[in-house]
Amino acid sequence: MDTSPRLAFVDLETTGTTAQQDRITEIGIVQVDERGMREWSSLVNPGRPIPPAIQALTGISDAMVADAPAFAALADEIAARLEGRLFIAHNARFDQSFLREEFRRLERPFRPEVLCTVRLSRKLYPQHRYHNLDALIARHGLRFQARHRALDDARLLWHFWQVVQNEFPAWHIDDMVESLLGRVRWPEHLDPGLPDTLPDGHGVYVFYGPQDQALYVGRADRLRDKVLSHFQPARWKSAKARRLAEQVRRIEWMETGGTIGALLHENRLLRVLAPTHNRRPRSAIPPADPGWPYPGPVGIREARMIHVVERWQFLGSATSDEALHELLEAGHSECDYEVHRILRDRLNMVPLLKLGPPRH
Repeated sequence: MDTSPRLAFVDLETTGTTAQQDRITEIGIVQVDERGMREWSSLVNPGRPIPPAIQALTGISDAMVADAPAFAALADEIAARLEGRLFIAHNARFDQSFLREEFRRLERPFRPEVLCTVRLSRKLYPQHRYHNLDALIARHGLRFQARHRALDDARLLWHFWQVVQNEFPAWHIDDMVESLLGRVRWPEHLDPGLPDTLPDGHGVYVFYGPQDQALYVGRADRLRDKVLSHFQPARWKSAKARRLAEQVRRIEWMETGGTIGALLHENRLLRVLAPTHNRRPRSAIPPADPGWPYPGPVGIREARMIHVVERWQFLGSATSDEALHELLEAGHSECDYEVHRILRDRLNMVPLLKLGPPRH
């Protein structure tokens, strides 16, 4: 790491635990850089009632946030305080997900480099079983004024960081942080702006090589994270993984709406492209014709997409009535036993759309 790193220790209080449904009620930021340490915090009007249990835990009431600014009014201030800094939080995925969702609602990107102090504590103190914030307070004698208030908890993380700096040599901390960050070694021949365009949801992706040959097909629940992981040396587990990253010249991807769509599209791409770095798909031939249990084609809805299947043949995905009609008109070919393997135990667990009568 830089000898004078730019750090932001961050903590949030929220109305609950789900970023897509709940909202932020308070944010605290401790900035640390070559100029020293600076603090900033604000209550945030969540635009909804705070559950009584959360009020009891944090001490933040509906009355306290009634006249507080909404997140949209604070967004520029927050973005400026976090820009270019290592985002450090306890259970960092929680805080990052809430901020990312708030910025998404404003149609603004939010993709900081993130370090989780839970994971850092586990790396540095593997002899201890617990690494929650209360455990760190007890173990390291950290001082605080008010637990479960954003700025005080952010200060605790800064104090923990200082303890770590005093207990371990700088090179050791740097190694631990580097391994946790999984920093990306982005190839020079790829568009440097591409990581910012990769979506965060379910999808499939294809890596192409120098002669535009398909190298690798993958699927992911978090497409951006999975694609970038191929270019993080700390995650390379073999020389083959390193060679793949070095050979990539072009990347294509597709959002699929969910896990089932990702499996179906991955299967199709593996068969059509025969990428050189994937294992060959296993032959999934059942002992007898599995039979099609529906009178005609069915649709599997995931997010905005409908995946169309007929007689164990994946016809494709549609996001509009016109595209759906085109898929149905195209018809089907013979049974794809790999599609049968993917769907046989899943069709009973998802709502299905009956898309038409049987066709002959």
